[in-house]
Amino acid sequence: MSHAPHVLLALSGHGYGHLAQCAPVLNRLHEQLPTLRLTVMSELSQAVLAQRLVPEFTYLPQAIDPVLPMRSAWEVDAARAVPVFQAFHKDWESALQADVGQLQALAPDLLLANIPYRLLLAAQRAAIPAVALCSLNWATILAAYAGSDPALQAVLAQIREGYRAADCFLAPQPALPMPELGNYRAIGPIARRGRRDRRALREQLGLAPDTRVVLVALGGIDSALPLANWPRLPGVAWLFPQSPTHARDDWFAAGDLSLSFIDTLASADTVLTKPGYGTYTEAVCNAVPILTLARRDWPETPHLNEWARKHGALEEISVAQFQAGEFAAALQDLWQRDLPEPPAPDGVTQAVGILNRNLSGQRACVG
Repeated sequence: MSHAPHVLLALSGHGYGHLAQCAPVLNRLHEQLPTLRLTVMSELSQAVLAQRLVPEFTYLPQAIDPVLPMRSAWEVDAARAVPVFQAFHKDWESALQADVGQLQALAPDLLLANIPYRLLLAAQRAAIPAVALCSLNWATILAAYAGSDPALQAVLAQIREGYRAADCFLAPQPALPMPELGNYRAIGPIARRGRRDRRALREQLGLAPDTRVVLVALGGIDSALPLANWPRLPGVAWLFPQSPTHARDDWFAAGDLSLSFIDTLASADTVLTKPGYGTYTEAVCNAVPILTLARRDWPETPHLNEWARKHGALEEISVAQFQAGEFAAALQDLWQRDLPEPPAPDGVTQAVGILNRNLSGQRACVG
């Protein structure tokens, strides 16, 4: 390609997991193509995007897919999901034409979508190469909660049409099966690897060298934590993303550290989380045990949990146990285990190969 390649990243605003899948890929692509021009279209804030993305980017704050309504980081508000998606699909054809016009004006060499679907259909109409990258798709998620609603059948059909319009749908493992998508291509896991430095983490926190540190990472959706019932365990410190609402001498804030988040995670003894792609793959690929909340209704859960158990260490607790602060025994079980050799996040290399081929005009699903 003789000119500076221009990639448009269209990124869902539903939590941070979508960014966690795309950022390592685009950062690697930028290493290989230093003149890369990047435009990011998303409801996520520019500051959040800049924390993960190395290349400079043009920011377009824009709602590009329905954001699944949540009651908490682990609980979908299924009743509100139907009207949210129906509203997005109202005046579908005129909205699609507006997307086509915007893409033609931006004139990217490649659209990378995680996982807005109408833009993928618009890219097909505008003859712009397009790749979807995600471990799930909104049709499968929405169908799991409201698929029997007759009013949603047209919506689901339009969502699937959008995903099929991509030249390729890259599914980093562990991913949902998507047999309805003929352009589905499974690739390896995508995750950052951090620098493990237990000593530096404990020194910054002012802790004894043998103190166990549990990182609480429930994702990019605000949730009230049951701090009144939080267990106090000898030789254990708790590291929250931000300072808790009241102080305790075994509670700390990750935001106060000079370590990056991924180095903090890699240096922790356990991550307390809920089923979600980004934290799971980063924990497993950095050999950090996972204590996870049960999330039985979320379609990804069985695939994520099976993969994490196979390649790392995982214990599941119920939401009731979490709310009651009854998870000390599960932590002790995790700490008795020997971890297998962590898997390599080779999905990054595979995805970059496929993006490079699409940028060169091959529009291929093979890296």
